[in-house]
Amino acid sequence: MNKGRAMVQWAAPAALALLVMLPRLASPQFGLLDDGLTLETGREMIGRWSGVLALIPETGRFFPAYWLVYSAVFAVVGARPLAFFVVNVAVLAGLLAVLTRLVRLSGGTAMQVAVALVVFATCGPAVEAFYTLSKAEPLQMIWIGVTLLATAASAGEPRRGRRTAFVVAAASALLLAYTTKETSVALIPISLGWVVIEWASGTRRPAARFATTFAAINVVAAVAFVALRWRYAAPLGQGTYTRAYSLALDTLGPALFRIVAWIVRDFAFLLPLLAVAVVLLRQRHAPWRRPILYACVWMVGWLAVYAPWPATFEYYLLPFAFGAAIFAGAAVGGLARASAPAVSSVTRRAVWSALAASGLLWMAAVVNAAADGRVQLAVDRANTDAVDFLAGLPRGGRIVLNTTDAVEYIYELPMHLSEIKRRPDLVVQPAGISAAGAPSTADVVVATPTVTNRPGPTVRVAVYEAGARHDLSRLGEMLRDGGELIYTTEQRVRVVELGLQRLLCRVARRPFIDPSYCQTDRGLVHAATFVYAWQVHRLSSPPASRVAETLR
Repeated sequence: MNKGRAMVQWAAPAALALLVMLPRLASPQFGLLDDGLTLETGREMIGRWSGVLALIPETGRFFPAYWLVYSAVFAVVGARPLAFFVVNVAVLAGLLAVLTRLVRLSGGTAMQVAVALVVFATCGPAVEAFYTLSKAEPLQMIWIGVTLLATAASAGEPRRGRRTAFVVAAASALLLAYTTKETSVALIPISLGWVVIEWASGTRRPAARFATTFAAINVVAAVAFVALRWRYAAPLGQGTYTRAYSLALDTLGPALFRIVAWIVRDFAFLLPLLAVAVVLLRQRHAPWRRPILYACVWMVGWLAVYAPWPATFEYYLLPFAFGAAIFAGAAVGGLARASAPAVSSVTRRAVWSALAASGLLWMAAVVNAAADGRVQLAVDRANTDAVDFLAGLPRGGRIVLNTTDAVEYIYELPMHLSEIKRRPDLVVQPAGISAAGAPSTADVVVATPTVTNRPGPTVRVAVYEAGARHDLSRLGEMLRDGGELIYTTEQRVRVVELGLQRLLCRVARRPFIDPSYCQTDRGLVHAATFVYAWQVHRLSSPPASRVAETLR
């Protein structure tokens, strides 16, 4: 019986991961946001693994463990998107297994485990993080999960040798987390917060040992990370990328608004549970007290680390979602106990009202997560179709990428053509800039991505409607001497947005607002057909300078 239950506990995370990822596995494509760079770097690092320490030092970024893992994956599977997404399924299953174990170690029941797993696997950040490649958060969370489990094992291990081995394993995994994504430094204040919780509660081993060991491991890993970073990367304030990290109010204000907007959109179901958790926390010796407190500290820490950053994407919240899942499981477990027949009818009604409200809000979050998945698949399908067509152009052809917003495509498209399609001879240039040394007799095509009814906020879509309208106007200018449409591709999906976050726009004021999140033409419920498309025109034998003269 126990053996069968253990098999179910291990099989359930894998089955849930596979179920969530089925649409992506049925339609696997590389994306035009970072995947080309990942493939190119992966190929270059094969056989010279130490080179990951010295990648892009001028940016101020330092995440060699990320490059190391993806290079290893590339070495095994090559440029095969399906294989990369199979790896994502395995990582998601592993995270769900870690989540299961952590909930069990905290005294959670089977129901609490189920709630935590479903909440995490179906949330918006998980959909974007695992429906795309080249995201650091899944790998980051795997290493952190291993650290938590190894630390917990060391706290309960009476033998010094084995305890030391677990601590070393935990520290090693945590250093990998730090060098996978730098935001892992959020674990330092989180671990100190857990120490304060144990100190205030006056508990003894193993909970207190776990908290203090985890804090000590974080300090050791952070020191090692800082030493490596100091040696191989530019300082935060001097990196071309990291200098954007700022505590200025004009950065903090909009960032805080965006973070709150994402939470309201994807995690509003936590609010009824949080209200009840405040009551549950008053029961000092309740079994759910520590998991709730730990999860709250965890969630706050992972939100604070992104407040000084001028961009806020949904997948950034994957670590927050991990703590939110544990919190939801613990709170629902506490509510279930509070609804026992021995409890007063008034309390039972309050409990069931909170559960009903949370359930309805969770369903709204799932609707938004499903919309995110549909948008991501549509964008990747259209991008792949466009790359496939462009890869069939005559040798030595030039591609003018006509886009205002999708600047990443300018760097990613040639990488896709080179790494996946084996067409390094094709020259890609942005509109308005001539390609140095390009022959004037080469075929010149203009590729223009467009978007209609772009949801907001949603997964990263590099093209915006205002920019696309400008691009179409510029395209007309480029075609004034003649040209022909030689290719078009279009993906259309019906999307329903439940925009609870738009309620914030009615009360927010500058500087604590991001106007791009407050579309005035949309209400709380907005249904529309999202259209993402590409047009490719062949210019009528223009001289090389003609494209360069085109107005931006």
